[in-house]
Amino acid sequence: MRFSLDTIAEDLSPLSVAILELLKEKDKKPVKGNVAFQKEMFLIANYIDKVNERAEFIPHILGPYSEASEVSIDNLVSMGLVEKKDNTYKITPSGIKVLGLKQDTFSSEEKESIADFKEFISNLTNDEILLFIYASYPDYTIESTEYRRIMKSRVKNSISIYKKGIVSLEKAASLAGVNIETFLDLQKR
Repeated sequence: MRFSLDTIAEDLSPLSVAILELLKEKDKKPVKGNVAFQKEMFLIANYIDKVNERAEFIPHILGPYSEASEVSIDNLVSMGLVEKKDNTYKITPSGIKVLGLKQDTFSSEEKESIADFKEFISNLTNDEILLFIYASYPDYTIESTEYRRIMKSRVKNSISIYKKGIVSLEKAASLAGVNIETFLDLQKR
């Protein structure tokens, strides 16, 4: 049995709409991998309450994880609204149409934040993503199997993030776990 796009749109939760919004942003640039997807959704959920209510992030082996987000994206794939190929997620033309029917789900400010989170995460490597999340949200590191490895290279990765112009000097120093003066010295080496 096939459902119309109107029927599908009616039943979409704010979490699913947020996923479609995320995939539409930045000229429909695909989201590469589960680490990027989960951490983008984590940042979105921390900013948008109606997404957070559904996402239910918990500490997990790679930091914050939402089973609800994983199930939602799998459902969107099965409905043909999202395409999964080579561990990347991309919105389909049907996904764009359904999203068009749900334009009132988020404010323009919330949509802008989703675009900002996507741009931010898409410019980082997986290790840089994990460093940012682990250093910024330490409560989600208790189950992490990668925490020690990531923290061993935190200075190198924080310098890389800073050189990309993604974070301020103060935030880069915080990610490195040092004060600003020490960070500037480390960066010169």
